[in-house]
Amino acid sequence: MKETQAKKPLSKGVIYTLFILKFVSGLALIVWTVYMTFQAKVGQDDDNAFLSTYHKVDRKYNDMLIANNKFASKYNVTFYINDTKIEGLTLKDVFLPQMVISNRKIRKNILKVGKNIFKVVVTNKQGNIIKSQTTNVLITKNTTHKQDIKLDLNQTNQQNFDVASVGFWNITGKVAVGKDTGYFYIKTNATNN
Repeated sequence: MKETQAKKPLSKGVIYTLFILKFVSGLALIVWTVYMTFQAKVGQDDDNAFLSTYHKVDRKYNDMLIANNKFASKYNVTFYINDTKIEGLTLKDVFLPQMVISNRKIRKNILKVGKNIFKVVVTNKQGNIIKSQTTNVLITKNTTHKQDIKLDLNQTNQQNFDVASVGFWNITGKVAVGKDTGYFYIKTNATNN
């Protein structure tokens, strides 16, 4: 018959050593994670829609909606981006994920790599064109600000611009007539065609 030997429990020294090793390795992983996060420069490429920080936009979003309603009660706005006509100010695209563009039938393929045209026409409710409007536009990729395009249509209602690459793009900005300001946010994409 075989004798069964009782297993000896680990000594206190071994248990303490294992605990210390696990604690030190866990602490090292935390330090490594923090170090790698700082190396990635997280937070230095924040969203700048509406030519502002997302903190300010988040705080003032309701004010922007009220301003849009007030603006729309006095003026009509039409945007022409290449061959696409967009009527009215809208902020609805803010709530859509960028990937929705793939399945979209409207506001798809508005931009193209190379030369593009942005035009805005503001009229009062009687249909008279307002020439004293100011439009500030930011055309930006949703992942980086390295290819940002800023348009300032102060004395003109049309401006040409170049898009450098294919991908998903956001067109944001504001239209002002006197003290009235309206905001817009358009998600689209750029193609090679």
